[in-house]
Amino acid sequence: MMKQFRFIALLGDGREKFSDKELDAEWPTEPIVIDAFGFSDVYRYSGVVFLNEEWFEKYDKNWKTGTSVIDKLLVDLVKYAVKDVASENLIKIKEYLSSPPETTEETIRVWRSFYDPELKRI
Repeated sequence: MMKQFRFIALLGDGREKFSDKELDAEWPTEPIVIDAFGFSDVYRYSGVVFLNEEWFEKYDKNWKTGTSVIDKLLVDLVKYAVKDVASENLIKIKEYLSSPPETTEETIRVWRSFYDPELKRI
């Protein structure tokens, strides 16, 4: 059986919690870490994994004062996704972007909900 590799965007600290073997057991993947320096247009992502509940703190130290930096990061994730991919997390991101919450508290709740501690949702 031939293994199919995919690019999965990993967000947030905590990558050390998951070995490559564990990630491979969930989905055949070649993990690509997107860091605060941004994205490479070389890759098209088939899924997204949020590695901890407070993942957004890594990408914007001022997240309490506004959502624009994190929103841009999420827009870029959608922009660099494989066309017509069926990623549960990308669907959740698109829903958030199309209908953002009205308050910062609600926004933070949505951002935290992207995290899946069992790494079952990509």
